[in-house]
Amino acid sequence: MLDILLKIFIMFILTIGLMRLMGKSTIIQLTPYDLVAIFIIGTVAAEPLITTEFIPTIIRVVAVVVFYLIFAKLTLNQTMNKFFLGEPSILIKHGKIIEDNLEKEHLSLMQLISILRTAGYSKLTEIDFAILEPTGSVSVIPVPSARPATLGDLDIEAKYEGVPMAIIIDGIIQKRNLQLVNRDEEWLQEKLQEKGIDNIKEIIYAFVDDQNDELYLNYRNPVDEASRNNNQAQRDKEIKEQKSEQANLANKELVRDKRKIYLVQNHKIQTKGLREAHISKSELEEWLGVDDFTEINEVVIEQEIKVKSNQ
Repeated sequence: MLDILLKIFIMFILTIGLMRLMGKSTIIQLTPYDLVAIFIIGTVAAEPLITTEFIPTIIRVVAVVVFYLIFAKLTLNQTMNKFFLGEPSILIKHGKIIEDNLEKEHLSLMQLISILRTAGYSKLTEIDFAILEPTGSVSVIPVPSARPATLGDLDIEAKYEGVPMAIIIDGIIQKRNLQLVNRDEEWLQEKLQEKGIDNIKEIIYAFVDDQNDELYLNYRNPVDEASRNNNQAQRDKEIKEQKSEQANLANKELVRDKRKIYLVQNHKIQTKGLREAHISKSELEEWLGVDDFTEINEVVIEQEIKVKSNQ
């Protein structure tokens, strides 16, 4: 019994490793040779469960993966790609169904209509092209009037908002992601302290945009999160009231007073006064309507100032 379990464990780990070696496209694209490779590997990998052949099974699975990698390389060539994957087929053109291509691809009209509804299009008049891709998916290109409006259509310039990067997952700091957004653990700890968080295990998920300094948190317990948000709001209110009180005290320490600034005295322009009043000689001449001050004895303005109270 233990021998069988060990074989299952080894084949399980080996199969996962080989699937990783084959690449993510094996799962995403599911091209014909992807499907064939998956089916064969699954069948061969199950042999140790019903037979005693273990080493030969490993050799067969590795051989399948080697053949898969060879075919994957061959599909990089345009001719071989056409042979192994085929070409896209146009199913709808300018709102009209191409029946010959439906029959060629063994796709019924009901299947096509269902695919279009799933894509969000219930009317053929909304569709410019529908194309069956070599991977088996159907790409729908709507007519311009049915296409969702974009910021470009509205002449609105879109600003780059950055990429949200997870920096805490299930209470564990993602150090590599922190480096990608040019942050460090010290910055993260400061942000957590600002939000009143002492134990990082309270956070199930946290992320930050690489274009701003805001940390977005998801707490493990929604009840604690609501309570913490209320406490944070109360602290923010107290800080705001404290700052307002300090500002009021500072204003009370200041009293208003007036001082005189002489612009002309004893028929002469007072350069210092002009400088204190931020007035030029030409502005003063224009203001008084004269260019000769010999007939003017004195010009004075009053300026309001704040001085500290002695109380």
